[in-house]
Amino acid sequence: RKDIINIFTDGSKTEHGGGAAFFFLTNDIWAYQWPAKLNDNYNVFQAELSALHEAVIYAYHLPNHNTSKIHVDNRLSFMASSNSNSAKETARKIFKFLLSNPRIKVSWVKAHAGNIGNERADQLAKDATQHGKPYSHTKLHKPHIKGLLRKRMLEEWQTLWKNGDTGRKVSLRPTN
Repeated sequence: RKDIINIFTDGSKTEHGGGAAFFFLTNDIWAYQWPAKLNDNYNVFQAELSALHEAVIYAYHLPNHNTSKIHVDNRLSFMASSNSNSAKETARKIFKFLLSNPRIKVSWVKAHAGNIGNERADQLAKDATQHGKPYSHTKLHKPHIKGLLRKRMLEEWQTLWKNGDTGRKVSLRPTN
């Protein structure tokens, strides 16, 4: 007998940082959950993709007789993972897994529409921002790192300027 595994994913960003989570049901019984605390620099899209990526890997390792349906409430991550030319490396990895594993299906579900599985994944992701296991696959992209460095350099320059002794006694004098 084939069991259908329903997996619900979500990502979250709160004042406590980022979180990603998935859990699965088999025959309507809660069987497993994965909550992870993400690097504070993650945005919601990256959190959603991380949750989907981990859910796909988990489904891939389930016995072959199981069909897995992964439910995602973020349309952008759903679309990115359906595109082999996505700009996001994680989305391309998901695409390759799905292409080689037809027993793993991904579907989009409307967020905050009363779907119990989706609401539970949402709560798990929010809880993960504080209590999740640190995510070990944290990878920041070059533009994001450049932005962080630029911000840090400007903050440091502003502090040096504010607290510095030189450069403050500049004034304009008439030439006559």
